[in-house]
Amino acid sequence: MAIEVRQLRPGDDLLLSDFLESRADSSMFLRNNLRRSGLEDTGLAYGGTYVAALEKGRIEAVAALYWSGTLMAQAPYHLGPILQRLTKLATRPVRGILGPLSQTDEARQLLGMTRRPVLKASREDLFALSLDRIEMPEHLAEGRWTSRRPRRSELAGLADWRVLSVTETGAAAQPDERTRADAEEVIRNLDRDGALWVLEVDGRVVSMNSYNATMPDMVQIGGVFTPTDLRGLGFARACVAGSLVSARHAGIKRSVLFTPKENASAQAAYRAIGFRVVGDYGIVMFE
Repeated sequence: MAIEVRQLRPGDDLLLSDFLESRADSSMFLRNNLRRSGLEDTGLAYGGTYVAALEKGRIEAVAALYWSGTLMAQAPYHLGPILQRLTKLATRPVRGILGPLSQTDEARQLLGMTRRPVLKASREDLFALSLDRIEMPEHLAEGRWTSRRPRRSELAGLADWRVLSVTETGAAAQPDERTRADAEEVIRNLDRDGALWVLEVDGRVVSMNSYNATMPDMVQIGGVFTPTDLRGLGFARACVAGSLVSARHAGIKRSVLFTPKENASAQAAYRAIGFRVVGDYGIVMFE
């Protein structure tokens, strides 16, 4: 059967949504962006150009190049012809690649970007958790620690943490004015969307995390950060667990996250909450 490779347009939304839902754990950014902005590429936040491979009218693979220059793939097949069409259509350069690990590696090779300098090239484990199986940290369960939404007066401090986080992980080259402005915008938007959480211990905010992609059935955890001098005390684990309890109360059934394969401490923290590895993920951010 011949494969049709074409740009997706408004009206293809349900077709794409059904395909992504069948691969939900590794498609949360794609699902989130589709839900927020649809298939029309306006150049605004969450919007992008989508190209899919279809067989008998069903989507078999897809990739999108978003407003930020980030390429995201859910293309176990036909990635080559999809990228060939997408790069001809797109009006912005590729600044990063995200998706299942084998696909990010393949996309980088197909695009001729294996030698392009990177800020970050991370091979990550993809974790998932059914929210009826959260293993609560003791201090949080007993109410000695508090998981909550941040107060407005705390947002500037959380933006400071965001700057530290993105430079520490390699998502930004240095803590300059642009990095600071981007961090302030991200924190402001997460707070506006009700997607930002902190952990309070003895009257002090000690950790933060967020939902970096949200669907009615799932949330994806990201932006987990604890200052260096407070690490190793279980704060990040409790902060994440508390945010997931709130998600469960809102009717959300499942959560996913990804973290570097070599980050043993983070992996141990997530496993302690109940997360288990269900796949892998790749992140490449170019200079």
